[in-house]
Amino acid sequence: MPEQEEFVFYMPVIEKEDSKEQESFNTAGAGKVLPVSMDQINEMVKGLSDYSLDTIELHVKGVARTGPVVEFFIGAEAEAGLKLVLNKKK
Repeated sequence: MPEQEEFVFYMPVIEKEDSKEQESFNTAGAGKVLPVSMDQINEMVKGLSDYSLDTIELHVKGVARTGPVVEFFIGAEAEAGLKLVLNKKK
C-alpha cells in the first residue's frame, strides 16, 4: 500500500525586537524557518468564523521531497509569499 503524500510549508521566521521607542520586526537570518502544515492553515482559518477559505496562492522559493513528504520553502520579502483569499460566509 503506497504511503499518502503529505505537504509541509516552511515559512521564514520574523523576529520581534523590543525597544523602548517602538516595536519592530526583522526577518531572521538565512535558513531560519518554521514548518506550517495544511492542518495548521485550516485551524487558522477556522478562527475567522465569518469567512471561508477560497484560495491559497503560493510563491515557492524551493521544494524538497523526503519520502512521502513534499516540503515547500516560502521566500521572504518579495522573493515569494503565501496568499490566502477568504470569502465571507453566507
